[in-house]
Amino acid sequence: MNKLLLLDIDGVLVRPLGYRAALRASLATIAQWMGFADFSVEEQVISSLEARGISSEFDMLPLLVGALCEAVLSSTPTPELSEDLTQAAEQIAALHPSLPTHWSVAAFTLQEDCFPAEAAYRQGIYPSIPDPLRRSLLLHSRNVYRSTTTRLFQQFVLGSQRFREVYGLPAQVQAPCYLQTYDQPLLEPSSLQRLERAWRSGRIWAAAMTARPSLPPREVSAPDQPYPPEAEAALELLGLADLPLIGLGKVEYVARQANLPVEKLLKPSPAQALAAALVASGSSEINAIQAAVAWLANPTAIHRFNGLPKQFELHVVEDTLGGIRSTRAAAEGLRQLGYRVDLYAWGLTDGNALKRTTLEKEDVRCFDTWEALLDQLDL
Repeated sequence: MNKLLLLDIDGVLVRPLGYRAALRASLATIAQWMGFADFSVEEQVISSLEARGISSEFDMLPLLVGALCEAVLSSTPTPELSEDLTQAAEQIAALHPSLPTHWSVAAFTLQEDCFPAEAAYRQGIYPSIPDPLRRSLLLHSRNVYRSTTTRLFQQFVLGSQRFREVYGLPAQVQAPCYLQTYDQPLLEPSSLQRLERAWRSGRIWAAAMTARPSLPPREVSAPDQPYPPEAEAALELLGLADLPLIGLGKVEYVARQANLPVEKLLKPSPAQALAAALVASGSSEINAIQAAVAWLANPTAIHRFNGLPKQFELHVVEDTLGGIRSTRAAAEGLRQLGYRVDLYAWGLTDGNALKRTTLEKEDVRCFDTWEALLDQLDL
């Protein structure tokens, strides 16, 4: 039976140390703007967000900044604050606040039709932050032109020079490219060789699916806005630049054409897993995403997914629940269309006990290393 393997990038194919370092650097920079020198955040705070299903730094950063602001403002009388985060931080610094000893991201429920930061806004967390500032902080978290946190984060991720080239914006900080400086392959060379051999020989079909920014679909030759190739950079680090890919930029391009919010198509939406399965089985990127959009709009209609066998094993490897849920929902949708899909969800935890606990609660079998996982997959 055909084996189709969907792979997350961050935490599965690479240790996203560049993103994590950029998150910390961005948070420290904003804390400095607020008057807090030598600020740092414990790893447990970040890991707890991942355990809650908040896996993208685009959401983590505004949520963490909001938690810090909430802790300060809830105990410090403040004048009217600017809706611009940079100016508001400077206004807070002028109050000479004390650094909070205890602060955390408030509990809220994730919603399928929006990104986590927006879900937090809808549910009213951080009530001490004036609403105009709260809106600018928590909304538009994927738009570098509208989100101060995302704009700063991308300067560290890409490096100051590349940031200016990609977005045509001035850089607020001078920094090297954190992805090139810090990212590491999660696969040992022998495991990478096993995975690549299985894919290139046709023993498995494979694709990466990620919320990382990416280029638009390969078929688009002249995109009308910036698309930083961050997902592609991770695959190049592994020597798998030609691995089929469904990343943020590719999904975003089609979402804009269909006049849909991109979050409706990204995991945990089943659309991203379906598109990744289709591109793994030979569809073009743009056709795969468009087919997933059409299916999502009318899942009970007759859909013909060219290249996808009527019976196959669908394997997904993730370190958080978003991609697991996306793939499970896609598999169920395919079954309702008459496909015989045997689904296998695997967790790659890299020794992280919190991730293992979270995944195992959702009946995901976990492995600490790729070697053990490849043995299980018989590859």
